[in-house]
Amino acid sequence: MIRSNRLPGRAARTVLALLAIQGQGATAATLDPGPGPAAGPVPVHIAGISQTGPDQVLLILADESEQKAVPIAVGRDQGLAIYLGKTRTETARPMTHDLLAAILGVLGAEVEKITVTGLKEDVYFAEISLRADGKVHPIDARPSDAIALAVRLNAQMFSAPALLKTLDGSDPGRTIHAERRLGLTVQELDRDLAASLGAGEIRGVLVASVAKGGPADRAGLRRGDILQALDGHPVPHLAEFRGTVAREVKSFTIWREGNTRTLARP
Repeated sequence: MIRSNRLPGRAARTVLALLAIQGQGATAATLDPGPGPAAGPVPVHIAGISQTGPDQVLLILADESEQKAVPIAVGRDQGLAIYLGKTRTETARPMTHDLLAAILGVLGAEVEKITVTGLKEDVYFAEISLRADGKVHPIDARPSDAIALAVRLNAQMFSAPALLKTLDGSDPGRTIHAERRLGLTVQELDRDLAASLGAGEIRGVLVASVAKGGPADRAGLRRGDILQALDGHPVPHLAEFRGTVAREVKSFTIWREGNTRTLARP
């Protein structure tokens, strides 16, 4: 049985707020790649995780330039599993995907890559490329399970090119922002997601990605940090972050694993 993640109706408005399809809105049906010439899969990474409802999380998979992305709505538990795996957060007991990763290691099997392969009738499809006994076996999977496993095993992630849509940087409601001058991507952090991460009283923006060798990386920022202030100016939301980052930034105040610290830009 093919496992999948849906693009539910209650997430559709959030998705449309994030995307601009040739300058126009789109329905889930227009996101279906449909038939067409074959093209190679595009490398992607997790550029944002945002809670869109009590039981729903919007996962953003962006290309290397972070100009195009695939929005996938997953359950709250799946979103948390992906976040914990991405940030290497330790849990009291192994979670399901930790257990699966351990079993694959004992058996000598390797996840070469995972690919989000298509979208049909509001349902995303994914495939895990599993190498075992000298052969690569394609395994059908829900995108959320495939991604949760990939982040734990450092496996490459790909998307069918037709699924990638241009991010609309002019949208004031956009929940993700790539700041290339600092070499990082941040996203809006709502109260529910912050609480699920053990940071219920912390206000700031979530660091979704850090470019290797960039200013943020050299200062010591990591994925999963909550960025609270720039040069002492609070950035509780993306609006404040955008306004503050316009000037030269010399220090970052972050929350990490229960502690607040200030990192100086080298």
